[in-house]
Amino acid sequence: MSHTRPSIRKGLIIAATALAAIQIASFGYASSASAATASASIVVDGVVQSGSTTATIKGTTYLPIKSFASAIGASLKWDKTTNATTIVHGDRTVTLSENSNTAIVNGKSVTLSAVTQSKDGVLWVPARAIGEQFGATVVWNSATSTLNISPRLHPFASNGKQGFVNVFGDKIITAKYDETNGFSEGLAIVKKYTKYGYIDVAGKYVISPQYTEAYDFSDGLALVVNDGKASYIDRQGKTVLSPDYDEAFDFSEGLALVRKDDLFGYIDHSGKEVIPLQFEDAFYFSGGLAAVQIEGKYGYIDATGKVVIPAVYQHASDFSEGLGLVQAEGEEGEGSFGYVNAKGELAIAATYAQGFSFSEGLAAVVNDGVYSYVNRKGETVLSTKYEDAGDFHDGLASFAEGGKYGFINKKGEVVIKAQYDSVEAFDKGLARVITGTEAKLIDVKGKVVADAAAPDVEVPAPDATGTAK
Repeated sequence: MSHTRPSIRKGLIIAATALAAIQIASFGYASSASAATASASIVVDGVVQSGSTTATIKGTTYLPIKSFASAIGASLKWDKTTNATTIVHGDRTVTLSENSNTAIVNGKSVTLSAVTQSKDGVLWVPARAIGEQFGATVVWNSATSTLNISPRLHPFASNGKQGFVNVFGDKIITAKYDETNGFSEGLAIVKKYTKYGYIDVAGKYVISPQYTEAYDFSDGLALVVNDGKASYIDRQGKTVLSPDYDEAFDFSEGLALVRKDDLFGYIDHSGKEVIPLQFEDAFYFSGGLAAVQIEGKYGYIDATGKVVIPAVYQHASDFSEGLGLVQAEGEEGEGSFGYVNAKGELAIAATYAQGFSFSEGLAAVVNDGVYSYVNRKGETVLSTKYEDAGDFHDGLASFAEGGKYGFINKKGEVVIKAQYDSVEAFDKGLARVITGTEAKLIDVKGKVVADAAAPDVEVPAPDATGTAK
């Protein structure tokens, strides 16, 4: 669960851690050579949308402007004098005209990579080109016929309150909450006074503040706590499960980890205990496998509870990008780190003093105090000279030099110089950085786009009824 913000990186290295299909509509005036018809799904922050259509013209995916605005939580204004439509998303505005590749973005003219289209009084917009103007990512997945849209909103702070900005720093949702958390599956946790609830990307309450603790949505459900009792709610706020365990955790890949006394097991969405309480320690499912501890050693089970990778490791972590970080047995309890594949084979030999999970195709490893990055073949593709180095996110990884932190790219080039006391990894285009008591949000070029919540913001510590793992 991730109610709290990601841990600030300060040099402490933790080597191992515990819709229905939518029919695509083609334009009547488009030729068969330029318009494609197929089935597709539109997914916003991992949630499948319904009631919309898309069209593909000359390789470009289009959406009705109303559908795009709804996806990112924006509103529309139409000027009958100019016949132009403006998408309003907080402080950001984009004005579009029919059959034009020019947009007016916050008062400035911008050339788009594709032309808008009009059909039967409906303005259709090139999804990716317009998404970029709002800081959203729009990705077409041809393998699954899915159009994925992420608005990329981030918590920011102003006058002691918190709200959300886009990657440009435009205020999208007013800073009026006592605490906020990032969006997950289209909803974000917000705190008002002493209670937590959930808002959508338009800033509207979907679930009113009513919980003493609340956690991110995962697998369509969120863990919440009231009066010391943990429950799972759906996206409408309906309580669907109230399991009777000492600890309950997020769902992942259809299963949720639970604990009673000293043993862990897993329940499904109906609350059925599908993998009995039998493990001394256990983790989330990822890639169809979960790390578990049996008689003091770690291995992996599948979704049926069958041990598919024997428990022979000193430690193990979640699978990431097809590989699991494991710590082999060593003398005096100090084992080396390597990576296993889903077959249980050591795809990368356990020869590292420290290791980290794969991210964006690379994993940080350490030997003799030197941080390097290896690919999934175990080949060293980048060596560094730094005191500390983080995982790659948005193409950048943190590094430490002279007690300060900055960011490098995958070539090892310094993109943002070491100037911060501590940093967090980039996430959806922005990173939180700390200097003294000041917290800022920076973009991938190092530009400050907004103030962020200071690191001393109080967050309820998880207890025995619902805790992060």
